[in-house]
Amino acid sequence: MRDHFSVSVVTSDRDLGAKQSYPSVTTDTWHSFDRGIRVRYCKPGISRVKQVCKILDDAADATVFLNSMFSPSFTLLPLWLLSQDINQNRVVLATRGMLKPSALKNKRWKKVPFLRLMQRWQFLKELAFHATDEKEREDIFRVFGKESRVAIVPNCTPKPQTLKKPVSKDPGTLKVISVSRIHPIKNTLFLIDAIADVRQSIVLDLYGPIEDSAYWSVCQRRIHTLPSHVQVNYRGELASCDVRSHIERYHLFGLATKGENFGHAIYESLSTGTPVLISDQTPWRDLEQQRAGWDLPLDTTQSFTEALETVAQFVQSEYDEWSVGAHTLAKHFCGSQDTTELYKELFSKAA
Repeated sequence: MRDHFSVSVVTSDRDLGAKQSYPSVTTDTWHSFDRGIRVRYCKPGISRVKQVCKILDDAADATVFLNSMFSPSFTLLPLWLLSQDINQNRVVLATRGMLKPSALKNKRWKKVPFLRLMQRWQFLKELAFHATDEKEREDIFRVFGKESRVAIVPNCTPKPQTLKKPVSKDPGTLKVISVSRIHPIKNTLFLIDAIADVRQSIVLDLYGPIEDSAYWSVCQRRIHTLPSHVQVNYRGELASCDVRSHIERYHLFGLATKGENFGHAIYESLSTGTPVLISDQTPWRDLEQQRAGWDLPLDTTQSFTEALETVAQFVQSEYDEWSVGAHTLAKHFCGSQDTTELYKELFSKAA
């Protein structure tokens, strides 16, 4: 959107759960880029609160896009500040799948009181919600009522690069990658349980921040019981610029998530020509018919195990066909999305 708006991004100075700032940035100052883009990485604590207050005070006529639902510093505080003088700003709140029933079950004690407060808030009538599909709009309507102002605008996605030669595939072996937070909503344990019953030689490498240490401890105990032909490894976090190059080394991307409003890692996998094994709780559906992967229910691990067995037994020619199918789906999705005008309308004060 930099050709149409002057964009200022205000965000944290570290990844989720990290104790240190990014080593490559200077915190609490503006970093300027070409064509009117600037980014500010804020340290946690009282200085962050002061910065957010000052930034919003200086941006009296800006459209404010809140890219989360429950962030204290970057959603709740701005919402409260902006509610004091709504006439100067257009405020757009992206719920990012956080109103799905499955998502609201986690930390319900903290989320429900805030939502009840918002439901009684007069400011809510002035707010514009951003949904990425019809299901997310229904979630917003369910929580905040049918009178809510909701714009459906798909996520922006980069064009898939030219499909490289698929990774080598021998029957009886399988390498699976999962890129996500280690958290109950991402259902990491379910994926481990499904892989435990595979009879072929299989490796699952997990990438992503450990957001829930107690849940990860349960996952680790399960990993220690796996048979010798099944390996599960935690590989740490990945920089976003490295996700694609890592995914394309594997045969399959796995994510048994309990709910996604999009799933950027899923799209990145498809764009590399790597088939995906995911739950039916994302917008990515009918994958098997398109030879791009599987979207399966979460009522039992058996269907996941069977899909893993199927891919493990692929010979190279079979795998190549599914690799092309995944890449074709990503190209079709990207080519069908013309979001520029939709975002211009979403961010316009006249909307």
